[in-house]
Amino acid sequence: MKTREDPNIWTASRLMDRRQAIKRAALLSGGMVLLNHSLFGQDSSLSIPTSATFGPKQERLLQMVVDTLIPTTDTPGAKELKVDQFVLLMVNDCHSEKDQTSFYSGLHNLDAFTEKHFGQSFTLCDADTRVEALNSLSKSPDTAPKLQAFFKIAKSRTIQGYLESKYVMTEVLPHKMIPDPYDGYYPASKLGGKI
Repeated sequence: MKTREDPNIWTASRLMDRRQAIKRAALLSGGMVLLNHSLFGQDSSLSIPTSATFGPKQERLLQMVVDTLIPTTDTPGAKELKVDQFVLLMVNDCHSEKDQTSFYSGLHNLDAFTEKHFGQSFTLCDADTRVEALNSLSKSPDTAPKLQAFFKIAKSRTIQGYLESKYVMTEVLPHKMIPDPYDGYYPASKLGGKI
C-alpha cells in the first residue's frame, strides 16, 4: 500500500487538452442558451381551442362575470385585479379539451340564457340582476349542462385567482415566512370566547 501519491498518475491520457476544454465550454454555453430560450423565453399566448371563438364581446362578458362574483368594495374586485385573464389561462392550460369546449360554449350561451329569463343580455343587467342570473344558473333545472359547467369553472377559478393575486397575498392576507411561536400556556380567557 502506497502512502504517497504516485507522481506519474497525471499522464497525458488523464489530462484534458485545450481542444477538449474549448469543445466542452462551447457545448455548455450553447446548452445554456437553448435552455434559456426554451424555458424562460416563452410568453403565454392564451391559446383558445379551435372550436371556440373568443373576441372582445366574450372578454367583456367574462369580465362582467368575475366582477359579479367578486365585486369591488373597499377592496379591489376581481375585474380590477384582472382575474378574468387568470381564469382564461387556467382554463386553457389546466382543463381538458371537453372542459374548455364546455366553458367557451357556456360563455357564448350566457347572454341567451339571461335574455330568456331576465329580458336583457348579461352585460346590460344591473348588479343585482347579474347576481340573480348567476345564482339561477346553478339552481335552474332547465339550464344547459354546458352553462352549468361554465359557471362551475368560472366560479372556482375566479375565487382561486382572487385569493392568489398579489394584492390579496400582500395586503389582505399577508404571508408570514416565520409564524408566531407556539405558546401552550396562553390563557384561554384572552381569546374572547366562552369556555
